[in-house]
Amino acid sequence: MKKTFKLGEYCVGGIIQVMISENKNLVRVRNATMQRETIEIRQFRWELDSFKLELYLNELTTSYYASKIRDWVTISAGVRNQFVGGN
Repeated sequence: MKKTFKLGEYCVGGIIQVMISENKNLVRVRNATMQRETIEIRQFRWELDSFKLELYLNELTTSYYASKIRDWVTISAGVRNQFVGGN
């Protein structure tokens, strides 16, 4: 599963591409420029590194967009909690 967030001036490089592995436990974040040049790729184990993922996203973009990306990962990975889609 893959989603590209084109955030322009709100993000280092302008583009954040998030990929979730098929078994939904590995999240890969690719930071790229508008010319499709990769700046950096980092991988996070979703269950263990979710806080590190959020910190990294906050380094790349604003806290608003970081939370939007984190919410998409949470829902796409099939995890529900009290913050996103929980009861």
